[in-house]
Amino acid sequence: MTLQNVLPWILRAQQEGWAVGAFNANTLEQVQAIVEAAQAETAPAILQVSHRALNYIGSGNEIQGLKYVAAIGKIATESVAVPIALHLDHGTESEVLQAIALGFTSVMFDGDELSYDENVVITKRLCEKAHSNGVCMEAELGEVPKPDGKAHNESAIALTQPDEAVQFVGATGIDTFAVALGSVHGLKTKQISLDLNRLIIIRERVSVPLVLHGSSGVSDRDIKQGITIGLCKVNVATQLSQAFTGAVRDVLSKDSELVDPRKYLAHGRNAQAEIVRERIRFLGASGKAG
Repeated sequence: MTLQNVLPWILRAQQEGWAVGAFNANTLEQVQAIVEAAQAETAPAILQVSHRALNYIGSGNEIQGLKYVAAIGKIATESVAVPIALHLDHGTESEVLQAIALGFTSVMFDGDELSYDENVVITKRLCEKAHSNGVCMEAELGEVPKPDGKAHNESAIALTQPDEAVQFVGATGIDTFAVALGSVHGLKTKQISLDLNRLIIIRERVSVPLVLHGSSGVSDRDIKQGITIGLCKVNVATQLSQAFTGAVRDVLSKDSELVDPRKYLAHGRNAQAEIVRERIRFLGASGKAG
């Protein structure tokens, strides 16, 4: 199958009370794990890559990284018969424009370092460009911290304000809206509780599909409740890397003579595929592409 615009599937999820999984990849094996898991579960899925992953894949050049991912994503999608979207996660303005030009079917602009007014202006401009190319546009208001293993102050996190959310969505024309409800990127344990009352208010006032970032650190109970309230795209990254790395570490610890990457990376790929399948089922997306 060719790459798909994910918006029709997200809108369906919104109507039916489930969520589409958006799974981050940093390596070829992780890409394979995601699409193979989606195929096994007969589910739509989003293959996504972050700004920092682009830097890694492109050996320090994000645009080169985009080119690699665009080519790999298209080939991976053609290997399965379920709908797969290729999404740029937390992109800069130039990365969003390049991703659209390269055939990504979904993009997210990260304007969290800009003033509110600057964020609106650039997001609106990028949204118009995305829509003219049949691409789904996501943006975020509030803060989902990216501590990268460092300490963070939960009380200082800027959560999405309902009044600003209404204004932002209306002014920009975005298709999906990432809300900050207390989650944090990169956490290795499920220790975060979401501000579900805030989510209820935002859901009542904003009609576009809502997105959760940083789900790996959020309790499954809160994710489930969030989906019931209206979350319909859920991003997953750290859980995948934990499974992948854990499997590789286990194989290498048992055989100090092993040097063939194919013989340990395959274990990582298989372990991640199982986690993706579990998350697809958890989100209620299994069988939805049948």
